[in-house]
Amino acid sequence: MIGLNELKAIAEDGCSFLEKQHKVKEFEVFASANRMNVLRIVFASNVPNNALEEPKSLENFGLSVRVLFDDKKIGFGKADAELSKKGIALAFEKAQKNVVLDNDFQSFAEPAKGKQKKPVFDKKIMELDEEKAIQSAYDCLGGAISELERKKIGGHLNITGEIDYIAERMAVKNSNGINASDQGTIALATLTTILEQRPDLSGMWFDSSTKLEKLDAAKAGKTSAQKALDMQSPQKIDSGEYSVVFGRVAVAELLYSRFDVGLNAIDLNASPYINRLDSMVASEKLSIADDGAFEGAIGTKTVTDEGLPTGKTKIVEKGKLVNFLANDYYAKKFGDKRFSARNGFRTGGGGRHHDSRPSISATNLVVSKGEFSDEELLKEIKNGVYIGRIWYTYPVNGLASADFTSTVRGDSYIIENGKIKSALVPNTVRVNENLDRVFQNILGISKKQQATLAWGQEAVVITPEIAVKGVRLERIAKDIY
Repeated sequence: MIGLNELKAIAEDGCSFLEKQHKVKEFEVFASANRMNVLRIVFASNVPNNALEEPKSLENFGLSVRVLFDDKKIGFGKADAELSKKGIALAFEKAQKNVVLDNDFQSFAEPAKGKQKKPVFDKKIMELDEEKAIQSAYDCLGGAISELERKKIGGHLNITGEIDYIAERMAVKNSNGINASDQGTIALATLTTILEQRPDLSGMWFDSSTKLEKLDAAKAGKTSAQKALDMQSPQKIDSGEYSVVFGRVAVAELLYSRFDVGLNAIDLNASPYINRLDSMVASEKLSIADDGAFEGAIGTKTVTDEGLPTGKTKIVEKGKLVNFLANDYYAKKFGDKRFSARNGFRTGGGGRHHDSRPSISATNLVVSKGEFSDEELLKEIKNGVYIGRIWYTYPVNGLASADFTSTVRGDSYIIENGKIKSALVPNTVRVNENLDRVFQNILGISKKQQATLAWGQEAVVITPEIAVKGVRLERIAKDIY
């Protein structure tokens, strides 16, 4: 993998080249290198297989430039798989051709006060031992199979998942004094166990860490199997309003899908929070922050892809919306001093990528702790539904509306007298709700926070479970179940 010093050097060379070019007012050079090791687990008890598909290593590197010209036009150009002076010249040539006039652009980022924190990464992931990586995949699968064997379940199994190891490095330098670099590592295990005597009997779980040896792949596999076993003998419910405990994965899905608090969404009128700053948007029990420096979480970074320090941004404080997430462009465009450019990243598909401009991305969304244990939260609602997983969460009535719909998946249960009575038949109930109503009707929040991920998302949600009253659930698939 490309070393950090090489990325720093090309950023330096790029700036030296650009400062000599005619009609260039300001400029920025960004260089990155990413590697993702993917180990796909595919096991079916009734089909001959190796359980582990061919391990793959995906690498990309390159550089890009952003240039503000004297006529106030801005250009962007990139060079893939290039970290040379030739690549810089090529990227600059593209930037000259791809200019646009943006009257809202003020300048590239300027250095912020404070000392950059030391990057947190694992050398064992940076220099990954392929045999250890493969073993972790078999550990994950083994955790599931061992649990199933313990319960004397041996046939009609379909177990799929993935172990990902990501190493990322970046360097950025601009004409305004920014000169920063960062590197990080991610280890992630996810597994879904399906008992094929009925397709609905499935369970999913995961684990994540910034260090290889702290990834508990076996436990992720075991928990996946346990959740599948817990889905046996499911029952159905009718449409109505229910008290609901949203599990951690469900909370994460809601936040990913409808909690649009980036200034880019506000600017495009594509958020339920337009013109609502400093207003109550949730129960006083709820606080949410984005914390790019949260220790041990895989969303943690020391600097943004604009070279500015990350940190904690309070978004909702005791129910009040107090801030939005910003990059340097939008922080300057909106002009409110509370908008700090802590979230300007070039993400997509794992890693930090030279081939895009900085957008606004969350790092670690942290939901405040409550006062209940998970068990006490069930007792608090007494009768209702535990929703462990949801999917197909979509806005209703436009992106500026807080209305949404979502389908309840597995890991969901019917609660009676403060205890789990039975599993809920998956994909037979839809949530038809409003995010404001959900947040304002919070009955309680559990004490235990856990780093949680939703499919296809790079940000992390560190959250407890949340109990809500009066959630509207609609029965679907009546003719099937």
